[in-house]
Amino acid sequence: MFYKKYSGFSLIEIVICAAIISIIYFYTIPYFHQYMAQEEVKKVQKLLIYSNLTAKSHASTYRANVVICSTDNGEQCQKTQWHTGLLIFQDTNQNKQIDSNEKIILYEKTKLKYGTLDWRGTLASPHLTFMAKHDGLPIGSNGSFFYCSFHNLPNKRIVLSKMGHIRIEDSKNC
Repeated sequence: MFYKKYSGFSLIEIVICAAIISIIYFYTIPYFHQYMAQEEVKKVQKLLIYSNLTAKSHASTYRANVVICSTDNGEQCQKTQWHTGLLIFQDTNQNKQIDSNEKIILYEKTKLKYGTLDWRGTLASPHLTFMAKHDGLPIGSNGSFFYCSFHNLPNKRIVLSKMGHIRIEDSKNC
């Protein structure tokens, strides 16, 4: 008489594996979100530094006014959409809105999940302008970006000086 040998897992083995996986899952998920929030802070800082350097360089090199503004669609500027994206464009007619004949230099989606981003500039301007006649300096557009974390991370203030230099500091204001 021949017996068929069945291969598989017993109920006890499956329950033990499920218990181990659930323990690992519940202990690692909070750390994963904390890690992703830290990475988002680093990404935002690098993006803002790169964007400001790009705009300043473009304004100085091409002798054209360059505007950085927030956007959610990459086509028009909005006042408070920094958490969804930013747009850098050459503003030939100096109306601080992108027109069909103006060149888009950079469009970057930020898609922030772990915090918010806000610009607070001089004269309550919702955008930054790097002036061609001032060698690409953001005259009248100095101010600060504020990144406010939803997690227990330090909030960041990315300060843009009158000379276009950037410094990053912790902030208590959000």
